[in-house]
Amino acid sequence: MDLLNKNVQHEVFGKGTICELTDEVISVEFKSGVKKFVFPDAFRDFLVMTEKKSREYISDMLDDMDREMKLKKEQEILEAERRERLSNLPVNTKAQTAFGFIENERQRVLEDEEVFVGTYRSGQNRGKPRSTARIYPNSACLLTHVEEGKAEEDRVIWGVFMVKDDYIGSEFSDGMIPVHEKYRILLDDEQKKIKYWDYFPDKTKNKTLKWGSVEIKYFNNITMLKILEDIAESIENPERKELCNELIEYFCMLNKITID
Repeated sequence: MDLLNKNVQHEVFGKGTICELTDEVISVEFKSGVKKFVFPDAFRDFLVMTEKKSREYISDMLDDMDREMKLKKEQEILEAERRERLSNLPVNTKAQTAFGFIENERQRVLEDEEVFVGTYRSGQNRGKPRSTARIYPNSACLLTHVEEGKAEEDRVIWGVFMVKDDYIGSEFSDGMIPVHEKYRILLDDEQKKIKYWDYFPDKTKNKTLKWGSVEIKYFNNITMLKILEDIAESIENPERKELCNELIEYFCMLNKITID
């Protein structure tokens, strides 16, 4: 709505006419001269539009501003609570995970943006989802795969993601781990260079490797950091490399790891 040349009333200067208007400043010409006010906030206390439609237009504008400010404040409170929650996460030195894709299927994981921890194979909980009590937002999840016809020692890492930042494993029983909306990396040609078992020499020395029937394996934070650093080193695309480095910083911050 065009407010130029519209009449206003001021509690001190009396009747005036709007002579100039920007996004933040309104200029009104009174008998005593031109006065400038903050727009549209001046209409909360000092100015009143004399025309009904103009007055309603300003009122709606102020209502919209108030709603935006309220929403922004609520978002700031939620963000502060999120940061506080993340800063106080329990740090488990062996809460990093690798998924063997025994019970998962790659395309489903990509579409649903969550990965399944698998089921118990024996005991009274047989067939039920495994416990996720050890998994928090500071857990990183490796996605691994063995190509058909290849040996277990050729298992490669094809992706990694941080757990969604509002996920607390002990509060869920469905066994589904949600993917963080930002911190996720899928590998293509790089994955051929990064073999999972290379990071676990104690498992490979003089042994025939077997993943087994359990979907998920846990390991320590420092090993995960080394894997993340090697993934970042293998990526050539600048934007993807930057994202991977941000993921590493996020991982270290949540796990209270200082990188020298």
